[in-house]
Amino acid sequence: MAAKRIALSVQIQNILHERILNNTYQKDELLPSESALCDEFGVSRTTIRDAISALAEKGFVRREQGKGIRVIDNTDSVVSRSLQNMMLLGDYTVLEFFETREMIERQMAYFAAKRASQEQIRKLEESIALMEKHADDTKKYVIYDLEFHKEIAIASQNKLLITVYDAMLPMLKQIVHEVVESTGTVEAECGFHKKILECIRNGDSQGAQNKTTEHDKGSAKMYEDAIQKATNLDMIIDMFQKD
Repeated sequence: MAAKRIALSVQIQNILHERILNNTYQKDELLPSESALCDEFGVSRTTIRDAISALAEKGFVRREQGKGIRVIDNTDSVVSRSLQNMMLLGDYTVLEFFETREMIERQMAYFAAKRASQEQIRKLEESIALMEKHADDTKKYVIYDLEFHKEIAIASQNKLLITVYDAMLPMLKQIVHEVVESTGTVEAECGFHKKILECIRNGDSQGAQNKTTEHDKGSAKMYEDAIQKATNLDMIIDMFQKD
């Protein structure tokens, strides 16, 4: 009996999902009530709730107390999570990850140099200042390091680049944190970041690309060196051994 209920909930989830994608249920609109959906599909309230819960977990709807189930426009987040899963579950090497990171970050920096606002440049400056301030605090350092690069993605004003970079962040955060935590190795005085920022501030898109390449190649070398020194980087060692 339970298997039948789960199968029905999946079928209904797929139907509701399709209606959201084709704008039968539009952004910010409330879904029909659970009672109405029960009547439409001829199923129990539990089955409807299972279907809606699955949609909520995937980021397509949210429950609002006293109002109902609202459709939300969370497409970028859904795409980002799908890419994250692909990266984490796929048979990819750390080398491939770093190559992809370099390609993405080069283009982010290129467009940021052309499009960054003064406010976005101010945020980049702030991230560097916070990295310098917290160079001895691994957790905070990593947060502000990744925040710097995320701000470059935002400054690129390219939504797809931002989405792809968001998908890379969990893996990048894990690698950076493990290496810094185990070895205490950080960029000396955040030199790479300052050079990238200077190019963005001056609108030098080619220079921003070149300095980002230097940064990413330097980072990859730092990780490889750290692997040789560290004693508790089993996760990263396993990843490198796939190369």
